[in-house]
Amino acid sequence: MGVGLPRGLSPSSFGAFKSCPLAFKFSYLDKLPQPPSPAASKGTLVHRALELLMLRDAPARTIEAALTDLGRARADLAEDPDFADLDLSAAEWDTFHAEAEHLVHRYFELEDPTTVRPIGLELRLAATVGSVHLRGIIDRLELVEDDELVITDYKTGSVPGERHELQRLAGVHMYALMVEQLLGKRPIRVQLLYLSRPEAIIAIPSDQTVTGVARKTQALWNAIQSSCARDDFRPRPGPLCEWCTYQAYCPAFGGDPEMAPELRGPGTMISPTLPLATSSA
Repeated sequence: MGVGLPRGLSPSSFGAFKSCPLAFKFSYLDKLPQPPSPAASKGTLVHRALELLMLRDAPARTIEAALTDLGRARADLAEDPDFADLDLSAAEWDTFHAEAEHLVHRYFELEDPTTVRPIGLELRLAATVGSVHLRGIIDRLELVEDDELVITDYKTGSVPGERHELQRLAGVHMYALMVEQLLGKRPIRVQLLYLSRPEAIIAIPSDQTVTGVARKTQALWNAIQSSCARDDFRPRPGPLCEWCTYQAYCPAFGGDPEMAPELRGPGTMISPTLPLATSSA
């Protein structure tokens, strides 16, 4: 017996399927709850602070303003389960907030925010490419010289090695395809701003990259359809397994996937003994 197809998928969900079909099923189809990750929550906090900064008039986008916005973001998110449910000591909370402040400072080493002309912040998109319904959120869509479009994605995790750089860019190339379909205009640039280094990874969408992304997206969607039809989602062991919160239900580690539905009850949560994954947000 198969399982139901998802209504739409984001670039990150396609990446999750490529990394491990079983983890994809647990997360995106079964929607099993996971404990909050300090790294992911920190990324959410910094993203919100930079969104607030970009809502200011351009001349007011100073470091001092950004730190004020970080404080506001902290207050806005205080009751969010991804923050309220973090199990951190007072010293760990101090480190958490100090690291977030450091990332905000690092942002100013990458670009001058007073020169940015945003037209979309945390912009939700949905588009159909071939037979695939895509959805996602762009951190920032902006206008540059000659009113051309640029997609910017903030990253608070570690900078990928050259071998994984194209994989990280695949997501923003997919967003470029969605923007072109919706607005009738292809972005001239997509960029990942890694705040931790700081470092920018920049690419220029072309006919070749757009066509390649469309073909790969359709191929992945076909593979997901096939897996759903057969309910066949096999684990793909690799380096990321060390941080996977689903190990207890993974056959590669002696677990039974059939036991995972027990987590669907109210108030249940995976309680892994291993450290949580470091976010690449």
